[in-house]
Amino acid sequence: MNLTHPFDRRSKEGQKPVMKRSVLVILLCTLALLGFGMAMLYSASFPTAQRSPHYNSSAEWFIQRQLIWAAIGLVLMLVTAKLDYIVWRKLVWPIFILSFVSLLLVFAPGVGVQINKEHRWLHIGPVTLQPSEFAKLAVVMFLAYYLEHWERDLGAILFKNVIRLKQNLSMFIRGFVWPLLATGAIALPILFEIDVGTSVLVGTIGLCVMVVGGVRWWLLLATYAPAAGCVFYYIWQNPRRREQFFVFLDPEKYKGGAGLQQWQAILAFVRGGWSGVGFAKSMAKERWLPYSFSDFIAPVIGEELGLAGMLVLILLYMTLVGAGIYVASRARERFGHLLGWGITAMIGLQAILNLLVVTSQAPNKGLTLPFISYGGSSLCVMLASAGILMNIAARGGSQADIWPRRQGQLFSGL
Repeated sequence: MNLTHPFDRRSKEGQKPVMKRSVLVILLCTLALLGFGMAMLYSASFPTAQRSPHYNSSAEWFIQRQLIWAAIGLVLMLVTAKLDYIVWRKLVWPIFILSFVSLLLVFAPGVGVQINKEHRWLHIGPVTLQPSEFAKLAVVMFLAYYLEHWERDLGAILFKNVIRLKQNLSMFIRGFVWPLLATGAIALPILFEIDVGTSVLVGTIGLCVMVVGGVRWWLLLATYAPAAGCVFYYIWQNPRRREQFFVFLDPEKYKGGAGLQQWQAILAFVRGGWSGVGFAKSMAKERWLPYSFSDFIAPVIGEELGLAGMLVLILLYMTLVGAGIYVASRARERFGHLLGWGITAMIGLQAILNLLVVTSQAPNKGLTLPFISYGGSSLCVMLASAGILMNIAARGGSQADIWPRRQGQLFSGL
């Protein structure tokens, strides 16, 4: 009988054609989103740039800088696509520690940049970076490494033992406490930057990776539910944050204040209809929609290109996410599987949350639209992540679940 280890590579004859197509799909979707984003960013940003002396009254101010970041991001994507993703397993600790320290440095005078009472940026020479963008990828890498390394301890945690206080403490700490603390170590500093949206996103990405990685769901439920309550209390005890949180329920009522963005976004989508008013002809971006080049670029797309344009955008995201899931399920080993799932969750969840916000289905929390919105840090991280996903695909197999998970793992341990 020919027995093979679940982490052994499959023969290259079967895997190459299938996985090459996956690499091509990810590449084409990424480049399509990047090109689409550049066109729409120029359209959405030039009125703001022309009006403000801060931007030298230059219509090209935003697009010129985004093109520079795109060039850097494409180089990063090329490097990460060629570099064996196993390298990231060896670098995971320095990357994680550097991300954590950078999140604290945003509060340091002279280095951190405060805008609108929010500490989210680092000023390094001529460059301004947003550490939370890099931290999202860092937490994915760390959890992928950790959950692979301590897989046996994850499976050793049993509900009956925990309830009876008979669970081995060291296994409990390694199999549950440490991955949870690692996620919190990134999410909490971001929360205190007054960036609730990114903090919640990091926590949700971490939850996805931990569930796929085999952390007991009932333990996660027992901790994430109180954590959600704490975040809600953090929002509720501040009148300004409380008002901003509940605006999405009735944006028309607050259209003269906290609900301005979401109300104007709704009007922009309505004006766009099915086919849109035409490229660069949006009314919302002229003066009515703040940050139309950043968090609220989707309403400009909806107004100018209509529902048809939005559906094309959503289809590109769905194809990219679908390809990511396909690739992750065929990774050559557990680390690649979890890393692929985490990156896919990061891109997909951020796109979903942004679109929910601009359509008033969720509170406004300042999340950018991946590959589309203005922002160099976000764009570089997304392009580098796409490169890693392509590398996982290029080194993966043709059959689903090359490392087969235990049957019923998600609901085991009860």
